[in-house]
Amino acid sequence: MECHHHSNAHRLLHLMDQMRHRQRSPVMGQIADLNLSFSHMRVLRLLAPANELAMKDLAEQLQLTPPSLTALTRRLVQSGMVERRPHHEDSRIVLLRLSEAGRDLHRRLYEEHVQRMQDLLAALSDEEQELFLDLLDRAVRALDDYEPVTG
Repeated sequence: MECHHHSNAHRLLHLMDQMRHRQRSPVMGQIADLNLSFSHMRVLRLLAPANELAMKDLAEQLQLTPPSLTALTRRLVQSGMVERRPHHEDSRIVLLRLSEAGRDLHRRLYEEHVQRMQDLLAALSDEEQELFLDLLDRAVRALDDYEPVTG
């Protein structure tokens, strides 16, 4: 039985790789040109709903040390996607927010992802979409219950 699960995991990994390889687009091209990584995109996603966040709070959400976050955000600041500023009451606190360009990039990336998911789901009937999403939801929720032991 273990072998069957193993091959299914390989199949899922292969399918996800295929989805990623089909991700060539103007927005992804811009992200590559700016030399931004998946981690940079996570920062944009976390900053998007907030007006601004303290570095300390963002580091906690990303489970990074403040120095690691500083290194990660340096590229975003240099590329003009994120702005840093001191807190008006406590200058030791550094606040981060998306610039106009950062908001635009995040919005276009999000819209593109939604379009890709619509294209993916379009190959399935309404009933199949419901079943696919219910199964995926159950699998994702099961991940919350499964805490792997890390050394």
